[in-house]
Amino acid sequence: MRVGIEIAKAVGPRDGIGRYCLELLKAFAESAADEELWLYGLLEPITEDALREALGRWPKPWRFRGVCSPAADPIDVFHTTAWVVPDGLRARLLFTCHDLTFLTHPECHTLDNKIHCLTGVLRALLHGGTFLAVSEATAGELRRQLGVTGDRIRVVYSAAAAHFRRLDEDQARRAVAERFALDGDFVLAVGTLEPRKNLRRLLAAYAELADEVRRRTPLVIVGGESWRQEDLAETIASRPELATVKIARRVDDGELLALYNTATVFAYPSLAEGFGLPVAEAMACGAPALTSNRSSLPEVAGDAARLVDPEDVDDIHRGLAELLADPELRQTMRARGLEQAATFSWRRTAAETFALYRELYQETSSRSESER
Repeated sequence: MRVGIEIAKAVGPRDGIGRYCLELLKAFAESAADEELWLYGLLEPITEDALREALGRWPKPWRFRGVCSPAADPIDVFHTTAWVVPDGLRARLLFTCHDLTFLTHPECHTLDNKIHCLTGVLRALLHGGTFLAVSEATAGELRRQLGVTGDRIRVVYSAAAAHFRRLDEDQARRAVAERFALDGDFVLAVGTLEPRKNLRRLLAAYAELADEVRRRTPLVIVGGESWRQEDLAETIASRPELATVKIARRVDDGELLALYNTATVFAYPSLAEGFGLPVAEAMACGAPALTSNRSSLPEVAGDAARLVDPEDVDDIHRGLAELLADPELRQTMRARGLEQAATFSWRRTAAETFALYRELYQETSSRSESER
């Protein structure tokens, strides 16, 4: 069985799809090192050297194909991880659907992104592809929004990368103090600076906290640059209550790890997520979490987070105030979060994904034999 995978996002900025792709490949390098994988970079330019460096381990049977068309190669299954379905594809198609927020929350996406994602999904439907949904919530949206039947959907959860873990507390606090000038409590928010992450409502909820609480508990927002980020900066600049807000746009994984480990509260009131990777990452590092009661986020958080209505500023404020005021509650959430995060793993994700490849391959083989 030869499996082709779109892997361009594995190199470059670590957005959600990039992390998904890189961690899946790393897990395959450990669990499927004897399998023949053909690696394509169709979405954007990528070099084999850059990919090898990102992975660290390169199994001998793997082939780097770059921008070559999978339609011309003798692959049996093609797995697209980033909305791209090549022309003329003859292999069975597995399409990872990260979310359908471009349909459910179109106001939170640029026109180009909506066209890109919708085109990919429609091409997958026309090709007769199988959809890998990263949560039950995403599987439900595939059924509701696009009428995809259940036999064409499989749910395989993502996970936090293995390096997101508990650190020595003193070491983590020293790192945060040196890099971010934070030497006490703080609220941490992580996510691309875009409307879907609901940061404007988070800012409004934070502004409602008592002056003393805000003075001793800054809000630190970590996120890559995106569209309409100027709105966020203008909101912060226009309100004196937000003088304790800090935005860190460029944070590497080591710095993010230290922030997760030392955050008093992790806040992620996103409007909708396909999986909600930052919640899993924060819980794996022991951060008491507040997140939304919508989409996939209750699946990821379980009973380990304070769930709030992301469209209700007062509810977000109540959640923040409760967690900041109650050390015992935070300790309970920390312990539950560590247990909940451990239920997800990339080893399991890789095993279940490879089982899907075999399922699709065997279906094709059985069909070919019956037609002889």
